[in-house]
Amino acid sequence: MIKDLLPPDMRCANDTVEMVIACCTEFIQLLSSESNEVATREGRSIIHPDHVMRALTELGFQDFVGEVNATLHTFKEETKTAHSRKADLRKTGAEQAGLTEEEQIALQQQMFAAARAQSMTTSEVAASMTASYDRMAMAAAAAAAAAGGGGGGGAPGQAGIAPGLAAGAAGAPPPPEQ
Repeated sequence: MIKDLLPPDMRCANDTVEMVIACCTEFIQLLSSESNEVATREGRSIIHPDHVMRALTELGFQDFVGEVNATLHTFKEETKTAHSRKADLRKTGAEQAGLTEEEQIALQQQMFAAARAQSMTTSEVAASMTASYDRMAMAAAAAAAAAGGGGGGGAPGQAGIAPGLAAGAAGAPPPPEQ
């Protein structure tokens, strides 16, 4: 911060920077102590901004009061803006769109109905695929029995699965039909 305030062609020794930091620390301690005394005289246990302003005046730094007030005002405005931004982030999309509670409930019910319809469609497709698989397995078992294989001649642990399907499931091509 010190280097930012100096002209570009001027440098500042490290000892000088340390001395300025020490002076700033001492000033803040003096101002804090005086602000605490002002608050104590008023019977307060918390130092408020007006206590700091009064302490500045009592210490002879009344020229700083205007700039400190302006900085306090800016800080309060920034804080309000930050709080309103956080409140906006907590709102749902429906609240941000300005929907009433009844409109939000109706929208939610529509979304549930759409999800149910999609779920039922998916379940119906799965049931249809299962029924189709069962029909193919029965047809393959009947064909194997008619060919004299007696059925159930699949790989171990695959009892009840038609031989052609068992071989196909194991990665081998199904046996040729006779």
